[in-house]
Amino acid sequence: MKAVPRTPMRVIQKTPRLQPHTTEKHRKDSSEKAKDPVNVFCRVRPLQSEADLTSLRVKNSTTIALNPQDQLLQHHKHNGAQREIQYIFKHVFQPEATQQDVYGSVAQPLVENLLRGRNSLLFTYGVTGSGKTYTMTGNLRHRGIMPRCLDVLFRTISDYQAKKFVFKPDRLNGFEILSEEDALLERQHEMNQRFAGSGRFAFRHKDSDPEIASQASVEPTPLLGLDEDNMYSVFITYIEIYNNSVYDLLEDSGIQKTLQSKIIREDANRHMFVHGVTEVEVKTVEEALEIFQMGQKRKRMGHTVLNAESSRSHSVFNIRLVQAPTDSQGENVVQDKQNITVSQLSLVDLAGSERSSRTKNTGVRLREAGNINNSLMTLRTCLEYLRENQQAASNGMPPKKIPYRDSKITHMFKNYFDGEGQVSMIVCINPRIEDYDENMQVMKFAEMTQEVQIARATPMKTDLGLTPGRRKANKLFKIAVNNLNELGIPEAKDLEVDVGLVYSLGADFPSYQMDSPEAEVKIQELMHYLEQRIEKRKKLRSNLDIKCDSFRQMLMNLDRDNLQLRTELASLKAVYKQERERSAALEKKVRIHESSIDVLNNTLSKRDRQIEELSFKLNEKESQLTQKEHEKEKQKKKFSSKLAVESDKTKREFEHKLREQRAKLTERMRIKDEKLRLVSNILQSEDLPSLPRSQSSEDMLNDKDRGAFTARTESSVPATRTDIYATPRHGAAAANNRHRRSRSAGDKWLEHRAANPVPLGTIMQPYLKNRKSITKLTDMKELTSHGANKYCLVSQEADTDGDVETKLYKGNVIPTCGGGAQVVFNDVECLKQKSPVHSPTRKRPSNGTLSALGGGGAVPSTITSAQDVASRCNLGIEGHSSKKSKI
Repeated sequence: MKAVPRTPMRVIQKTPRLQPHTTEKHRKDSSEKAKDPVNVFCRVRPLQSEADLTSLRVKNSTTIALNPQDQLLQHHKHNGAQREIQYIFKHVFQPEATQQDVYGSVAQPLVENLLRGRNSLLFTYGVTGSGKTYTMTGNLRHRGIMPRCLDVLFRTISDYQAKKFVFKPDRLNGFEILSEEDALLERQHEMNQRFAGSGRFAFRHKDSDPEIASQASVEPTPLLGLDEDNMYSVFITYIEIYNNSVYDLLEDSGIQKTLQSKIIREDANRHMFVHGVTEVEVKTVEEALEIFQMGQKRKRMGHTVLNAESSRSHSVFNIRLVQAPTDSQGENVVQDKQNITVSQLSLVDLAGSERSSRTKNTGVRLREAGNINNSLMTLRTCLEYLRENQQAASNGMPPKKIPYRDSKITHMFKNYFDGEGQVSMIVCINPRIEDYDENMQVMKFAEMTQEVQIARATPMKTDLGLTPGRRKANKLFKIAVNNLNELGIPEAKDLEVDVGLVYSLGADFPSYQMDSPEAEVKIQELMHYLEQRIEKRKKLRSNLDIKCDSFRQMLMNLDRDNLQLRTELASLKAVYKQERERSAALEKKVRIHESSIDVLNNTLSKRDRQIEELSFKLNEKESQLTQKEHEKEKQKKKFSSKLAVESDKTKREFEHKLREQRAKLTERMRIKDEKLRLVSNILQSEDLPSLPRSQSSEDMLNDKDRGAFTARTESSVPATRTDIYATPRHGAAAANNRHRRSRSAGDKWLEHRAANPVPLGTIMQPYLKNRKSITKLTDMKELTSHGANKYCLVSQEADTDGDVETKLYKGNVIPTCGGGAQVVFNDVECLKQKSPVHSPTRKRPSNGTLSALGGGGAVPSTITSAQDVASRCNLGIEGHSSKKSKI
């Protein structure tokens, strides 16, 4: 047999249930075990306003520096060295720390202890308004420690929970295991109460707060290290300690009734519990939070000066995890109360300490504050005495009596400080300078608490000798059997899986020393251990005999089945040979038919290719025909547009020629009328000298066509009159034709243009150096006062195509003998602006000058424009605004 290594005695189920110890012996046993200090964490609340002064600062992740209040108020006046008090914690959470950070560092190790069967205690401590309740429960957006612990716990044991009422509280801080029939009756009773609307189940969903229940929406990661061969159930209790009295917040009495106070007792394992407290079994996070909200509405809250919703009592929320191993098949719980392991996680939200001088409380509120301060002072005293006793034990001094019973809160958790379990504390700090004195006392209490040592918990693990992993193996075996049944194999129903006893004599042999003062106790424990091994050996031997008999019977059955199978195999071989020959003949026929099918497929593929080629040619011909039709339509449209353009062009040319003929006829009629008027004047005159040869109408028309028509046309009649009548008319202006201005003086231009000319917008612009522009010429002085020797008349009009045409009539300004001046035109410049794109559908504007075009008039003909130029230059030629008849 393989040698079994020795292990410490604590792995074996202890014997206090059979042989109770005294208080001193129990204290000695706890003192000999490994101990851990109380884990104290600090969380700093953010300042409510940026204008608030702070009395502390966080130096690093473990240290806080607290500055005296008088020094903070005068640090601006004195520049000397500041003195500060430093406090060291296991971890310091700064104001920006999240709820997840606090849970991961503080509460998650406690949930792991809960799954391993160890007890844990977590309580928040601080002044009023420092964030204790927010850290423990949180709000809708930021979940606290309590809902996060429940969420992680249920997600870890979700697949391993026992059915409801399999574990039932025995009202003495213990549990008993019900059979499947009794558990079914309890579940039916609960359902009837829920339908009837009576008891605790009637108002669960009525009082459920959707804001608190929605806190379970986050999906945390399940924890590892869970024993998959156990079944688990979760029970919760919620109590409060108000005015040093214990009340059950989950009591079945109505919400409006007064709660009855409870008493604290000690069970058989020396654990303190509240007698008669309501323990509710929950299966989901939502159900647990609904029950918590039901108790929260009964909790006593009050309004004070320092906090609008101040807790007036200490609240304790207990999460109890009950686990027990399953049977050999991994389906049901072993019906043995001794195999149950109960672990507890207590979440305590202590009421805040406060001074009546600051809260201004009176009456009931003052009494509540006094009881709160007394209970906190008792807690501090107990921890201080406990620390002194631990220090005195090493020096051999007698211990002090710790006053646990002076307060309900210390009496309830007496077993944590004197017994086993992990204790953690979160110190909540409000950094305002007004809370400096209270923060100082809280820091001192936290510093003292860290020196208290608590015995490390050693969970009692039962070993029934069953196969580890039997529950998962049985589950996989059932899945495999179901799959075989679906595949049509009926023999799968008769298969059995053996996940029974493991042939081991139990735990390792305990270590012992015969020279210890407790040798008799050790001998008794050793005898009990050997008796258990003997019983285990007998059980294993009987189990081995049963299995050997069953194995022998199974071999005989297999031999008989083997013989039958051999005979069946011989007959099947003959049948197989016949079927093989038949299948060979069928395969030959199949090959012949496949060859003929291949020939037909080749022919079909050739026909398909021919059809594709013909279809392709047909599509090409159709596309060519369509293209020719498009080209034909395109040519038709092209020739139609050309015909329209040519017809429009021809029409414009005919209209232009018609206007020219009309203008010539009009000019000829004017010349004839002028000649008749001259003849009439000659006949009426007294002297009839011979007339000089005058310019014919044809010459005048030719001059007009050449663009040389100037103001001399207007001045020709007076000149003729002067030649006819030998003596000129008195006062007539006489010009000096030989007058020439010195070229060294430079040319000065007088530009006569419209008030609002149309901009040319061309690159080439007319350039006149040293010019003077005018829009009106009504007085002779405007022509002579500027000293100009050049004159330019700017005229703008639209041509026959509707384009802007600008003409510049240039001439010399010649002074007359009478002090006036006349203009002799000697040059005409024509500037045209045409569009580079010819539009055949463009409408031709009506006749009229460009200035009249803006006002709606018609564009005049060439002769009319010449007349207009002559009339506009009348003042410059004659020296007055109207013509005077000369006789």
